[in-house]
Amino acid sequence: MLNDVIRNLSSSESNADYVRVNLVFALFCKGNSEDLIDPGLWLLEKWNNYAGKALGWALVGKNASTITKVNKLTMARLQREIRSTAEVGLTGFRYQGPQPYAPDYRMRWLVNREAADSNNTKTSLIELMVPVPDDAQGWRSMAQTFREISEHFPYDTGYASPGLVFGDDAAKVEAGAIIGPLAMRHKGFDVPNNATTSYFVGRGSRGARWLTLLSKEKAAEIGLSSAGNLPQGATVAPTKNGWMIVASEIPEVGDTNRGVEATNLQWVAKILEPISFFGDRNLKMLLSDRLDFVDRWERRFLSVAGEMSTP
Repeated sequence: MLNDVIRNLSSSESNADYVRVNLVFALFCKGNSEDLIDPGLWLLEKWNNYAGKALGWALVGKNASTITKVNKLTMARLQREIRSTAEVGLTGFRYQGPQPYAPDYRMRWLVNREAADSNNTKTSLIELMVPVPDDAQGWRSMAQTFREISEHFPYDTGYASPGLVFGDDAAKVEAGAIIGPLAMRHKGFDVPNNATTSYFVGRGSRGARWLTLLSKEKAAEIGLSSAGNLPQGATVAPTKNGWMIVASEIPEVGDTNRGVEATNLQWVAKILEPISFFGDRNLKMLLSDRLDFVDRWERRFLSVAGEMSTP
């Protein structure tokens, strides 16, 4: 089903201009921004080695609005942006390609010094987007890669999931008209707008995804270490600095129009419900510009089966 959606999107030129399917990986870190500098520099080097030939575009700086072609000075600028986290309130960049918009590969750095304040909901965001793997071995490899990355960062929550990703920021309405029906039909897809979500998620989880990462503290809140009766294919395991849930070897996306549920994700959703972040109103534009879709989509795995079929 995942590959069917990808083929349908790519076969339609009008849809492909606005929406694509990527594997999305995100960490939300609510703590001192200085603690992200060394792991950030490590990840930038790893990212450059992993996707370097495809990385042709960058947008550097919190006030930058125009994406530009990569040149010989780009890497130094990205490193400087990460290091400036120690003095600047907000640092950020996107390093991506080969396309300037809706790229195959993207690293996003959005680090906020105010995330250290426990009285607000602001977090720092580390996000990667890559092409969807072709087979089970590819998914296993990505799960291991994301685990390794997470073990370098002081995150609170994180996840990885196939996501319905919008292209140009200026065309969110057009993208939302496509994403909304697909997300309501195929519950296993993420709908990411994490640069904005990072201001509101706090120490909460975005809910059930293919791969879930929790700090030791968040895992303890829900008693994850003693979780029993795992569904077939699901794993729960400790990492160096937290816990990782993998819902299934290959992500479930489901199809409510055909009565196919993402049953393992339902199990994950129930476990995460006490620490899940609900009310992410910034998703409204990406879900057909309807607030009722936001509420229904966020609780899609906690709702009665069949309630979420495409309108």
